Amino acid sequence: MQHGMSGARRRGLIGTWRALLAIGMLLVALDCAAMRKIDPGEDPRLAADEGLVVLSVDASAPILAVRVRDDHGVAAVLNYIVPGRNVSLYAAKAGDYRWAEMDLSNGWWRMRYTVTSDEYRFKVTAGKIVYPGDLILRPTSWTSTHFHIANRSLPIIDWLEKEHADVYPRMTFEYSGLYPDPFPEFYRTARAGNATPSEKLNGGREPPKPIAVPIPADVMWKPDRVSAVAINGEGDLLAETVRDENGKWGINLVDLVEGAEQRLTTSIYAADELTWKDSRTLIAASGNDSSAYTVFRIGPGSNGKHSIQRLPIGGTGTIVDMLPGDPYHILFAGYDSRGELVVHRVELVGDKEISGFRTARSRDRLNVGVSKDVAWLADGYGNLRAAIVVRNETAVLMHGRDGVYQEVLSLQAEGGFSPAGLSYDGETIYGYTDDGRTQRDLVAFDPATRKVSRTIFSKPGVDILSTVFNVRREPVAVRYYQSGRLVTEYFDQANRDVYQTLQSAFPGRNVAVLDRNRDNTQLILWVDAADHPPELYHMDLTGKRASLLDAVAPQLSDIAFAPAHVLEVKSGDGLPIEAFLTLPPGDGKRPLVVFPHGGPIGVSDSLTFNREVQYIAAQGYAVLQVNFRGSDGYGKAFREAGHRNYGRLIEDDIDAAIRAAAAAYPLDESRMCTLGSSYGGYSAMVSAVRWPGRFRCAISLSGVSDRALRFTASDNVRSAQARQILERIMGDPRTDMAQMQATSPLYHFRELTLPVMLVHGREDERVDFEHTRRLVRMFNLEQHPPVLLAFPDMGHSFFNRVAIDIAWTGIAGFLQQNLGSTQAITDAEAKAKAKAAPVVGAPAAAASGQGGGK
Repeated sequence: MQHGMSGARRRGLIGTWRALLAIGMLLVALDCAAMRKIDPGEDPRLAADEGLVVLSVDASAPILAVRVRDDHGVAAVLNYIVPGRNVSLYAAKAGDYRWAEMDLSNGWWRMRYTVTSDEYRFKVTAGKIVYPGDLILRPTSWTSTHFHIANRSLPIIDWLEKEHADVYPRMTFEYSGLYPDPFPEFYRTARAGNATPSEKLNGGREPPKPIAVPIPADVMWKPDRVSAVAINGEGDLLAETVRDENGKWGINLVDLVEGAEQRLTTSIYAADELTWKDSRTLIAASGNDSSAYTVFRIGPGSNGKHSIQRLPIGGTGTIVDMLPGDPYHILFAGYDSRGELVVHRVELVGDKEISGFRTARSRDRLNVGVSKDVAWLADGYGNLRAAIVVRNETAVLMHGRDGVYQEVLSLQAEGGFSPAGLSYDGETIYGYTDDGRTQRDLVAFDPATRKVSRTIFSKPGVDILSTVFNVRREPVAVRYYQSGRLVTEYFDQANRDVYQTLQSAFPGRNVAVLDRNRDNTQLILWVDAADHPPELYHMDLTGKRASLLDAVAPQLSDIAFAPAHVLEVKSGDGLPIEAFLTLPPGDGKRPLVVFPHGGPIGVSDSLTFNREVQYIAAQGYAVLQVNFRGSDGYGKAFREAGHRNYGRLIEDDIDAAIRAAAAAYPLDESRMCTLGSSYGGYSAMVSAVRWPGRFRCAISLSGVSDRALRFTASDNVRSAQARQILERIMGDPRTDMAQMQATSPLYHFRELTLPVMLVHGREDERVDFEHTRRLVRMFNLEQHPPVLLAFPDMGHSFFNRVAIDIAWTGIAGFLQQNLGSTQAITDAEAKAKAKAAPVVGAPAAAASGQGGGK
């Protein structure tokens, strides 16, 4: 007998289904009646209470649908979003709207993301064209998507000029977000009367080729040979992650007693985290996100070679605690199928693999009693005692035990208390604060009273950088910078004596203990200086011997680098400023490159080895770095002195440092350029505006051109707390717009008549590429195209070797074109020509082959 419904019944159900579907589509259409799409060239015929809104979605992968809502429901649905920018114009009633939901699908499943943050809200104004920013969608996996809002009004204006040429000229266009943006109206005025197609106003010139580069960029920025190192408790074995000449990474095991070395594993990924569970058990984290762990059991050795058992931990995650009192377990954290963090105990046993978790199992979780937790700290007994959770876009510190946790404080992005570690008994949280203090101190925080219980270390006018803890989880030393050099200050006399020994062994260099064995007799040291690339040393305190383990950048080991000099300067208002001048060898006055750092608040330069500085100095150019007001390390008042002084007193500090350096050292003030990244790029441009004719060129890498744009296109403004902090340190565009425009290079583009080079990644979330896009457009309106390097898929910092090589080779060419040659460049050119010249007396074919192949 055949089972199933009859054909008539099937047809009836299909008809019913189609009717219901039609009703559903009608309901959606009615629900979306708040907005109606305007086709290109169509007259919108707006009612008196209507305006236009440009909805733009920039996706890196196909997106099923994006919804916009108002107070009554769905206002618009953007279906089948394709990779790239998807732009549409809608008519809508005046009122409040928000980006609401995004639907993703891979054909088998569908996932919906809902957003509620104020960042996604906007207002439609009657009689105007409004633009709420691009909704940026970047799916990172089938179950995860990164999304945010970015104000990219210039390409939207271009789109309107092309697709709605009759509408844009007769209506006001404005950005509709949390903060105002004066650029659209500024651009409309500047663009008036210029009929050049917008696509012809986006380009720039290629950077000139350098005459010669003493140290090629691909040599200077060759990836480090070493990424991690760890010594075991007994002090007889060392693990080191090293990179070979073929670009492969491996973990080497070094027998310090026998002086022998063996390879544990080789991978395309670096093991950036090496930790000894005990003296014969090594745990390494690797993978493209360093979340895949492998356990290495080290067996008996013969002539320094040991038997090895390799056991991967199933799944990915992070180690919460090594549980030093438990030889067989670690605390491990990962995410379950619902995206919730799960901390559980992993037993380090297995024949071929250790059972971690492919997908974390919620039933095994130890982190109960809290939700939205993102990180945990355990006490010395392995009990979870402190957690960081995110509530309403704010990080909160929780404390307790056994599933009962209380909120003890909110973690601020600036100031407040910042945790550094947990005591062995879990009752004290160590961390840093400058609240009610003149600098950032190391303190003990009592979660029971929710107050700082004592100050562990304080140094007047000096901000603590980090803390050294012993195996009992007690702070034993702090690190800070003084006169540009890294200082480790121990609290006990025995360790002070050891540190003095290290300083004597490496005079004039920065020395930091990376790791030590159980009885503190075997140390692993990081040693570098402004003119010395970093090296790793093994220090045997028993035998009082220091031996080189590895050069971190061996290709640079035999190169002589330029030394740096410390300048103590007083700014125009009397504020003491510290600066560093890297002066290359040579006769006569050197051309100068002024190199302000990024930030600007809470960042600083130091006398550690800096590839960018030495790359420039190798060409014979002096380099000036200035720790202007706002820089970290000099106390709270100094940091806060940088607030709201962008383009003003900060640049006055740089000006004072230039004058002091030129008075004390042989510098050619007629040959100066300024160069910087992020805020440093902004500083380079605004300094060129403030001191016209002073610099021969200006170079901005990922630089700010429009201060107000930072508030509508940056990852710095994605929470209410972050926006409040940015308003405090930069100003509020809603009340301070005139001052912001007065100190934004974009609005002074006509005064930037010197040669300009712009370098920027198109995926920069900190300083959106829109900063460079706008500045390029304004330069091209004046027929003053800049040198431009725009890198697809690059963010705020460049890690891609090809991009680094192209960018810094281009910078070298641009500097040489504007500052002229030096003896170092001339010598490098002669060397290159000699290397390329055919060998006298050699056969023609051989000479030709040699010359063409190098």
